Amino acid sequence: MESQIGVIDTGDMIILKDKSKVNIQTYVDGYKTGYKKFGDFGDVIIYERSGNIPVIHRAMLWLEYNSNETWSAPSLEGYPEELWSCTSGDHNNLYGILMLNGQEINLDNITRTSPYSGYLTKGDNNVSFDQPSNIPGVYGLISYDKIQSVAWFEVPWVGAFKMMLEGKSNTLSYWVPNTIPNISAAVILLVFMLVGIGFLFDYRYYENIREELAEEMDAPAPLFLVETEDRSE
Repeated sequence: MESQIGVIDTGDMIILKDKSKVNIQTYVDGYKTGYKKFGDFGDVIIYERSGNIPVIHRAMLWLEYNSNETWSAPSLEGYPEELWSCTSGDHNNLYGILMLNGQEINLDNITRTSPYSGYLTKGDNNVSFDQPSNIPGVYGLISYDKIQSVAWFEVPWVGAFKMMLEGKSNTLSYWVPNTIPNISAAVILLVFMLVGIGFLFDYRYYENIREELAEEMDAPAPLFLVETEDRSE
């Protein structure tokens, strides 16, 4: 995989936004409205897992827990039928195997591990959902209180400098092999831009001096009044 601007990659710095200031949209919500963030539909959330190690993954679907050990997913209403299916076939009474965008999850296992409402989540480069326990330390749905913040803006490659200083260049080369060449090209481009800007300022400065000298040379010679001696007496 190669690093891309606008997509969260290894070595990028992410500017976060408080979750209270964001109306979190899932992948399913975003698909229906056209809302995209970081190259795909829906919001990317940062949530807690055991060990105090945060996970930054996309919110895929909100599942509402029903009292009869089934689930409701209101946002599936109007979502293309070819993109989801379930044993029950009813988005307000989900149980058994849920297929979403070609990925499978057993809702009965979710019922046992996390009988509460929350988000179904997934990493953009992962082949399966985080739940249940596909990510170490994640044992169920991500409830709202487990969300720390929402990813808002990407600053590419900033974190890569720190990784290189820490001797983790091999990690960058493995996950995003074009990052180091991109950084090198960006640094070279920046140097040329700074040199070019400096040249333009110098050129303008000397051009002003030249214009001032030219104006002085073209100015008419000054006139001097000469007093003559009166010899009429």
